[in-house]
Amino acid sequence: MDRLESVLGRRAPLVRILVGQLGFSEEDAEEFVSLAGEDLMESYRLRARDMATSELSAPENVRELLGAIRGDRIADSLGIPASEVWSGLRVFVPRVLQLADGRHLHEA
Repeated sequence: MDRLESVLGRRAPLVRILVGQLGFSEEDAEEFVSLAGEDLMESYRLRARDMATSELSAPENVRELLGAIRGDRIADSLGIPASEVWSGLRVFVPRVLQLADGRHLHEA
């Protein structure tokens, strides 16, 4: 959990990804990172014991954690379509988990 908290605490690279790759506004990306990060942490707390491997970014772990995130709540909070939120989550969650595994952004 400390690894995830550490990655989520360094928001700037995550915001840049959402802005650069998905066209989020800077403000929406900041709020997205906050909201999605909270949900990701909660999902991890609930599922950590059941995760498939110790490698957080393993595809089965990404799917498991993504499945518990409340995309509709994030969409409502940001006032953007749920489809955009889910596009963001499909980039955000694997990237956060890769960074938590110690992989740098250029490797992901």
